[in-house]
Amino acid sequence: MNSESPRPPSDPELDRLLGSKLRRTSPEFELRWRQLRAELVGTRPSARAGWPRWLVWPGLATVSLAAVVAVLLLRPASTPTPQPVSFEELIALDAALQPASPLLTAENRDALLNLPAQPRS
Repeated sequence: MNSESPRPPSDPELDRLLGSKLRRTSPEFELRWRQLRAELVGTRPSARAGWPRWLVWPGLATVSLAAVVAVLLLRPASTPTPQPVSFEELIALDAALQPASPLLTAENRDALLNLPAQPRS
């Protein structure tokens, strides 16, 4: 695929290629390669750096459990749902509020809003 000639190599060319020695790289290249490989590999992490890693997951589980407990304990108490009012109670409330019905007109409400909060003495 890489050759530009579409013809296959001849038998003497194949014999020459198969019989030849492998080419070695130059000593300068080998030296540069060793230096580069040492830089790329770097230093191994110490054994002490590994112990905090295995503490992370139990720590996360503990923190999440503490958050759930805090939410459950600090949740405000639920207010009881109001019971439905019976029809008789509504009639009694209407009768009790009947004397205040003149306050429902817009004129009277505006007049009450303009009154001072504390009477002058």
